[in-house]
Amino acid sequence: MLLTGTLGLSGFDTPALTALQRRTGVSHVASNSCPDDWHRVWQTAQMVGVGKAPQCGRKRMPELTDQTFFHLCSNPVRDAFVDAWQRGIATVPVLLGPVSFLAACDRTDGTDPVLLLLKLLPVYIEILHELATAGCFWVQITEPVTTAGPMSKERQTAMELAWRSMAEVASGHALSLVFVGGGGGFWRNLPHVMSLPMNGLHIDMVRGGAELPSVLSNLNPRCDLLLGVVDGLNRIPTDVYSAMRWIDKIRAECLRRRVIITPSTTMRFTNKDGRQLPPEVHNTLSDLAKVQRACVAATFVH
Repeated sequence: MLLTGTLGLSGFDTPALTALQRRTGVSHVASNSCPDDWHRVWQTAQMVGVGKAPQCGRKRMPELTDQTFFHLCSNPVRDAFVDAWQRGIATVPVLLGPVSFLAACDRTDGTDPVLLLLKLLPVYIEILHELATAGCFWVQITEPVTTAGPMSKERQTAMELAWRSMAEVASGHALSLVFVGGGGGFWRNLPHVMSLPMNGLHIDMVRGGAELPSVLSNLNPRCDLLLGVVDGLNRIPTDVYSAMRWIDKIRAECLRRRVIITPSTTMRFTNKDGRQLPPEVHNTLSDLAKVQRACVAATFVH
């Protein structure tokens, strides 16, 4: 089965964008987009009860201490899903992963904030439970820390604990977890990422496509593959024929694997007038449909 999906759009999370994705045939529509990574971190901080983003001044990150108490203060991830659902569109809400959230924070004593994972995990479990109760079947969990350079052993251990805990809860609710990095390749972190329990894995084929053979050799056959063949930054033209070759290779190695054609990363475009979607959004969605149609046509010919 060949589907299309998005990973979110920086600066836009409007009913018009959600409806546009559905009209262009996108099957996996992302919801709960944020203006940028900084806002994503602060959205998560507010969600887990550790403060609100500063209104002015330098873009500092949340500060944590040993006395930090995490609790579910709000759930914009669920709210975005429910809002779209009420308009007849099932979406894939985007959630910043617990390890990446902690890694983005500061600690006043200079130690690694990821050491607070055990205190944070129950809140993430509650978030997933609320999503499942709302009728959600797919959640995109972004872990940009896995594409930001080699992870320490301590962070690898934390990542494994976090994902095994979330996967255990998700499986009890028939909730699928999709792993997405921060753009680019996983490089040295790839073996560790491949060992994590997940239902879908996103590969940035524009800037990390060299990892595809290793992914195909080690990915669970039941795990969906999100193939980021369209540049989410709209800087590199989409190579439809290369995408077709990659998809043919995937199908040849595992006929039953579900492939979802996506942008290479979160779509990042400037909201110039605050009202209309930039033309780059339409171009990206059009390219997703173009790759899908070309692959389907080639399959029919064969």
